[in-house]
Amino acid sequence: MLVILGFLSAIFLLSLYESGNLPLGMNDVDNSGGINREPGSEILRKIYVNDSDFQNLTKGNYTYEVGIFNETGESVAYIRINGWYIHEVTVELQNGTLKTVGPFDSLEDLYMEADSLNGSVISTSSKITGGEFYIITIDTPNETVRSIEKVDELPDWTAEAEVVGAELIP
Repeated sequence: MLVILGFLSAIFLLSLYESGNLPLGMNDVDNSGGINREPGSEILRKIYVNDSDFQNLTKGNYTYEVGIFNETGESVAYIRINGWYIHEVTVELQNGTLKTVGPFDSLEDLYMEADSLNGSVISTSSKITGGEFYIITIDTPNETVRSIEKVDELPDWTAEAEVVGAELIP
């Protein structure tokens, strides 16, 4: 009888674990073996948006570009301030050919141009351009911003898909 009770208890605990309802933080490993944690980009964002120098610089208007998250030391985040979007659309014309229209600063102007072609818009592409880049250096364990410096452009490594020893956050 004791073996049956132990077996049923094990099945019950396993079902709680699989459903994510196991209490007391004992279910911090997800189904693929990873640890359920906040993304590094979110951890960095929470640190720098609470910094008064960051708030004074950006006035809430910035775009996160890329960063390297290092949980035990120094992290960096690159942001863009005062950038603007440019837009392009691909239109399928009545004869079946494709034509790209743009770039335009205004979506309204872009769609007016696309409509004048009497075709169907099949894709829209937007990207941010211009503005100023800043690097934010963060003391991650102490959750403080060490410095904010203006840079002319993003460094070459930001185009790389992998950075060894840290988490690259696109």
